[in-house]
Amino acid sequence: DEEVLCLIRDVTDQKMLQEQLIQSEKMSAIGQLVSGVAHELNNPLAGISAFAQLLLAEKRFPSEQRDAAETIYAESRRASRIVHNLLTFARQHKAEKVPTSVNQVLDDTLELRGYELRVRGIEVSREYDEFVPDTMADAHQLQQVFLNLITNAEQSMERTPGKVHRLTVLSRRSGDVIRIEVEDTGLGIPANLLERIFNPFFTTKPTGSGTGLGLSISLGIVRGHDGRIWAESAPG
Repeated sequence: DEEVLCLIRDVTDQKMLQEQLIQSEKMSAIGQLVSGVAHELNNPLAGISAFAQLLLAEKRFPSEQRDAAETIYAESRRASRIVHNLLTFARQHKAEKVPTSVNQVLDDTLELRGYELRVRGIEVSREYDEFVPDTMADAHQLQQVFLNLITNAEQSMERTPGKVHRLTVLSRRSGDVIRIEVEDTGLGIPANLLERIFNPFFTTKPTGSGTGLGLSISLGIVRGHDGRIWAESAPG
């Protein structure tokens, strides 16, 4: 029996390792694809922005056309920021902790998900404490954590149709601790599963909708920053 148990455990470990390697290769391929697309978008966006600036420099422009040119310029700049965030997120790099604005990282992450949130009709409430200080962190890793949490929240709300949904992102200082909360109006998590959601490959999503690695990776990143991460779920 012990030999059989050991054999089963070895096979399971090998399968988990293979899945992790496959997932790593997929993420690498996605990163390369995103990076390539982002670089291709940079040039036309720079051109749109430059021509919008030329139009704004024209003094004889009627006010209606000036308003349109200002909108073009502002939106092209916003698109450029999104491309920059995509490149930052896709770039392979070693962990490096530097003074980091948590509120800025949250904003950058919400910018990446802005289109999806709008399409799904999800209201976003940003409740930031403007006095939260910079903290020593790897902004790219924090963005990965926030992206996982926000995406999970989106998917939970998507599975609860027929109501107005809201994503609330909160930051505040509590003594020497910075607390971040990501709250959604989705289905919630059954109490008996709360302790398991950070386990590798565990997922409550339908088959094919998730790998079960997002929260596990997030747990490792947060612990690497000497922090804690947990979930709370209220009925309804």
